[in-house]
Amino acid sequence: MHAVEYKGINEMLVKMSGLLLREGRERKTRGQKCYELPEPIMIKIFEPTCRLVTIAARKSNKYLPYAESLWIAGGYNNLDMVGYYLPRMEKFSDDMVTLRGGYGPRIRHCNNSIEDYKIKYPYQKIPNQLDVDQLRFIVECFEKDSNTRQAIISLGDPVKDCFTGRCIKQTKDFPCTRSLHFIKNVDGKLDLHVHMRSNDFIWGATGVNIFNFTFMQEYVSAILKLEIGSYYHVVNNMHYYDLFRCKLRDIAESEYEDIPFEYNKSFNSYDSFIHNIDALSGWERDFREKRVYERIDFEDDFFNDWSAVLYNYHTKNSNKYVNPTLNKLFE
Repeated sequence: MHAVEYKGINEMLVKMSGLLLREGRERKTRGQKCYELPEPIMIKIFEPTCRLVTIAARKSNKYLPYAESLWIAGGYNNLDMVGYYLPRMEKFSDDMVTLRGGYGPRIRHCNNSIEDYKIKYPYQKIPNQLDVDQLRFIVECFEKDSNTRQAIISLGDPVKDCFTGRCIKQTKDFPCTRSLHFIKNVDGKLDLHVHMRSNDFIWGATGVNIFNFTFMQEYVSAILKLEIGSYYHVVNNMHYYDLFRCKLRDIAESEYEDIPFEYNKSFNSYDSFIHNIDALSGWERDFREKRVYERIDFEDDFFNDWSAVLYNYHTKNSNKYVNPTLNKLFE
């Protein structure tokens, strides 16, 4: 098993590209050639706020991680929202309406129904259906016991994922992430351990996953009034597809810099965080659908930068960000 440690996403990108090029073994999967590590890997990132990819050779989508983070935090899986920021997401939809494996509903609205989730803003609860908000569960676990080891979010849903009738379910979107475990380390900081069955290095790990989950780690830390600890990314099958082989070579030869930055936040509870999420979700929908044209002030640096990135996508207007790395990224 591989165990590696990096400061942030850019060091990880460069050094993991080299590792995958050296040790990745060829395999055909779903008609495509890919290269995968022969054993599981555990990646430790000890500065989780270093999540912004600044390596030019990566040619990353700067907007998608912020859009998908809102999609997750709000509890949604509608295709029209996230697909607006990445149109090819429709390739992973079974019905061209939702992404059935989307993490948002599984985290915020987990239920016991056999029916796949179909949730968008504003959320409308189905009468007599039990919903479990696993984000609230995390918060209340720590409120009950600050040293809890039970604060785990499960993303697998056997009722929805395994079978249709008596046949194995046929779907384009089977969740890669299996669990998120929040735990206070011996130094009193909040660590996050993420376990994945499979992870595409380009589209998944460095495209959205590590951003999304370290972003979540930061806002959960604020809600719990804890310092941010380390991030652990455990993958059973880390791979990349052959069409990205040249890209990995370019990334592996790149210079990199990881600069940590932690926001001052005005929210310090689950309820105040969800209040801002609902406001940001409503604004994003209305802006995307051209019902509003101006930004709103959240009186919070974390949320103002979040909304500013989405505003930039819509308008292509330059913004002044609180995070200096964002200012460099959008120069």
